[in-house]
Amino acid sequence: MELKTKAEIIIQFTEQFVDDERFEDFFSYNDLGIPLSVAVFNDLCQLNDKGIITLDETFTMLLHDLGVLESDTEFEDLQQILEESNIDEEE
Repeated sequence: MELKTKAEIIIQFTEQFVDDERFEDFFSYNDLGIPLSVAVFNDLCQLNDKGIITLDETFTMLLHDLGVLESDTEFEDLQQILEESNIDEEE
């Protein structure tokens, strides 16, 4: 999966769930990965190896927190991930 797609999904998740207490740890821990995603998505930077690792770790943590264990799946957007997740958006 392309980094830009991962970045877009992280941004979509942030916009939709930033006030959801269930993901407080995700947002707290990824205080670098989320802004990095914004920069990558908007073509403001190109990542070196450490940046790629940080963005990949943020995406992997997102999948984990949503209960999606198939991280090899080529997700296209957040909705596709949410359909496979074990969370209820209404909570």
